[in-house]
Amino acid sequence: MRFSLVAATLAFAVSGSAALAWGDMYMGDGTNNPNSNMLVHAYKGPNLCPAGLQPVTVGGVICCGNPNAGYYIDRPGGHKKYYKAKHKPAPRGYAPVGEKGVVYR
Repeated sequence: MRFSLVAATLAFAVSGSAALAWGDMYMGDGTNNPNSNMLVHAYKGPNLCPAGLQPVTVGGVICCGNPNAGYYIDRPGGHKKYYKAKHKPAPRGYAPVGEKGVVYR
């Protein structure tokens, strides 16, 4: 009797903790529909699609359909400009014969 009472109390305590934590996680924005604004770009290529359709790209995949956006152009960013250094090189040192040390000019 004593063992079943302890087991029932323990089972009740464990089952209640999961129920309380169920709504604690972030569920996301319920109003967002990721498929609502899908851009279907026209694709420049041979038209092997059925009549009335043309090649389009949807998420990087080429398929047949009707485009709702223009051609996709992957334009590179700007070119990085490299400037020539405007400083003078450091003076070179030399050791004259018969004298102690190094002389810089």
